[in-house]
Amino acid sequence: MDIEKFESMLKQIKVLNDKLEVKKLRGNNDYNLFVTLLDINDEVRLHSRFIHSLLDPNSPHYQKELFLELFIKACGLENFGLDSQTAKVYKEYENIDIYITDGTKHIILENKINAGDQEAQIKRYIKTVQKVNDGEAEIYVLFLSPQGREPSDYSLSGLKIEDGKILDKNGDETAKFKAISYDREIMEWLDSCLDEAGNLANLATVISQYKNVIEKIYGTYKGVEMDTEEISKIILENYDIVDEIRNKYFDIANAKRLNEFMSNVKTGLEKRLSQEWCVETREADVSGRHFAPIYVYKRSWDDGFLLTFALEFDSKNFLYPYIGLTYDEERIKKERIDNIQADFTLGEWKVGTRFARWKWLKKDQFLREIIINKYSEAELVDELIKMKEELEPLADEIIKLAIV
Repeated sequence: MDIEKFESMLKQIKVLNDKLEVKKLRGNNDYNLFVTLLDINDEVRLHSRFIHSLLDPNSPHYQKELFLELFIKACGLENFGLDSQTAKVYKEYENIDIYITDGTKHIILENKINAGDQEAQIKRYIKTVQKVNDGEAEIYVLFLSPQGREPSDYSLSGLKIEDGKILDKNGDETAKFKAISYDREIMEWLDSCLDEAGNLANLATVISQYKNVIEKIYGTYKGVEMDTEEISKIILENYDIVDEIRNKYFDIANAKRLNEFMSNVKTGLEKRLSQEWCVETREADVSGRHFAPIYVYKRSWDDGFLLTFALEFDSKNFLYPYIGLTYDEERIKKERIDNIQADFTLGEWKVGTRFARWKWLKKDQFLREIIINKYSEAELVDELIKMKEELEPLADEIIKLAIV
């Protein structure tokens, strides 16, 4: 690497950064109330709650059914026939994220940001609506996600999606279906809400800030930032160095920092756990998903692969970490675990496939959290200790099911 050229590039970037700081002092800012109070991927407390507040005709926005009608239009449901003037909108109705009904027509809105699909979730929600309507109901299922994806077979549990319909095993329609996304239908809806109610300054500000949250999810948000023309010029003039850093040194630096971090976490855990517990770490692997850098298990649980508490990443480059209780699917059968799950009420902990229980750590860009936002080893130690305390009773029962 040409060190002199590298140092020159850094000086040019510093000049741009100094100009940015001047802009901030003059009043430009990226302040967002949603992001200040909640994680941008918080499905329940942020996204479902805010979407519900706009859709609900009885909400204190005092726009009655206006936003609901705009939502129906943005999702292309005008022909479904739901009467917006008599409709009621519920949040967390029988675990359904958002439920809209006029008594005859019913819309189930399932919201997925990062959470995995739950077993038979869509099938269960359809049955819930059918049950309260004497077995017959005209239902429309909207499945909302950043990707605009369909629910998994695990969630459908024997149902299948075909030509905009959810069919049972006999091929009979149980509901209509549409996959929607935040960057298409939801953004179109929010834009139309602003067009209709943009003269209400406080309401327009809140809607605009929520749009910024969505842009942050997709990585398209442009706040107070360096001059894009100037930074692009610097990058292109030093393309060989930037390319070398990105392809060679960036992964090395990330792996080195993660290894240091997890080594300190291991030391912290060992200080707080008794001798019956074993803490293991693995060298950072930047190549694939489902990399687990640290895991904790009782020495009496065999070699640590039979049953273990683990932190794992769901994407390359150490993105989307989650924690939970994982098990060897060959020696502990899932159906046997399923039989005892009902005996344990564990709040936000979800049931998975390789995990008896798991949840998102909500530190999606993990390296950025520890390097930029100063997420500490002690904070992760606290999180892992808390997990052990909450899930250990379940683990003690699961280990009895192991095939030895």
